[in-house]
Amino acid sequence: MSASVKMKTYFRGETFWLMIILAAGVFMRCAAIYAFSHPPESDELVYQSMAVNLVNGRGIVDFHGDKAMYNVGYPLFIIAPVFVAFGESLLAVRFSNLFLGILSIYLCYAIAREAGGGRTARLLAAAGWAFYLPANVYTVYLLKENLMTPLMLGVIWCVLRTKNCASLNSAMGCGVLLGLIALVGNAGLSLVSAVLFGFMYAPARWGKKVSLFIVTFVLAVLVAMPWALRNQHVLGAPVLNTNGGFNLYLGNNPLATGMFMSIADTPWGEKWHELRNEKGELAASETMRHEATTWIVTHPAAFFRLALRKIIYFWTPPWHEGKGNLSVAEAMVRFLWLLQFFILVGGALLSLFFLRLRPTQLGVLWTAIIAYSAVHMIFYVTFRYREPIMPLLCILTAIAVEWVVARYAVIMLMRKSLQRAID
Repeated sequence: MSASVKMKTYFRGETFWLMIILAAGVFMRCAAIYAFSHPPESDELVYQSMAVNLVNGRGIVDFHGDKAMYNVGYPLFIIAPVFVAFGESLLAVRFSNLFLGILSIYLCYAIAREAGGGRTARLLAAAGWAFYLPANVYTVYLLKENLMTPLMLGVIWCVLRTKNCASLNSAMGCGVLLGLIALVGNAGLSLVSAVLFGFMYAPARWGKKVSLFIVTFVLAVLVAMPWALRNQHVLGAPVLNTNGGFNLYLGNNPLATGMFMSIADTPWGEKWHELRNEKGELAASETMRHEATTWIVTHPAAFFRLALRKIIYFWTPPWHEGKGNLSVAEAMVRFLWLLQFFILVGGALLSLFFLRLRPTQLGVLWTAIIAYSAVHMIFYVTFRYREPIMPLLCILTAIAVEWVVARYAVIMLMRKSLQRAID
């Protein structure tokens, strides 16, 4: 084969187009970093303070003085190492987020391949996440969702890999990733349901399936155990964080709306800081858990209605307005975001019509989406919590589009063949 033929083959090849998509993802995220001026606020300041205190030898503690109120994973694995290497550079953290985003783009491609997607589906899945506007904008934010997304995608890839070939290595990878998710964002542990679903259909005897799941479970526990032991020593309980009861109360109290609300707007607003100062973060959160569960038990109908409202909020299209007066550019970006959201949700729903073609592979993806959504019916909803699951909609949409195009091509071919026969 001549050099020119090899070159033409390469430029027509799948790898070449994947590189183009990855490069586009880099460009989009660099543009967001350059164009979007955003000083850290709210949770970002907490993660930043945790990393700064760790790097400066004061241990993992946030600016409130809490030692485990927030998940440790993102400041421990991303912000702190960057601060050690580059000083307290927000730009360096954002470029780390960019790298995580590019990894997520590639994982969309890899998951589409494991799910049975052809070349078109694989490239469309990667392109979907490369150009999804919130994924680019969130590169600027110091938020755990930047790390949660590739970790959750990695779990799904490992599940599909295990389902396809009952691989011990994939089961081990799944366990390590679940352990990391436990440290980064507890909601991601809902993917255990997808793990069970995928392992159940692995091409192996039940004894091996159970063994693979045990390996996954043990490794997940081992990865999270050092942090749990640290909290046992520091706080007196082997918890992953101390915000479980606090968050449960924010989503389940007499004034709860289903969306995030400040503790100051709840019945315990005036007493919360005094409670935390007197009893400490762990006991204070357990008090909030008791308050929330008491309200749930005594108001089951209200809890059920609130849970339904939360799932509606979770999948509400992004037609909400931003802060302040919108510029023309921001208005256009928000319109494109809304359009992308409708395309992805519509495409994902379209994939249900093709469920019989790849029931297990698509079942893993849909199980993950449903379980992750259901978790937020128990607590409360913030729109950014939806972002780590959106890549799965990109993959489902890509697979659905490929199958629709293939079916249309077959129909057109049959029509042409029939026309030729008639002629």
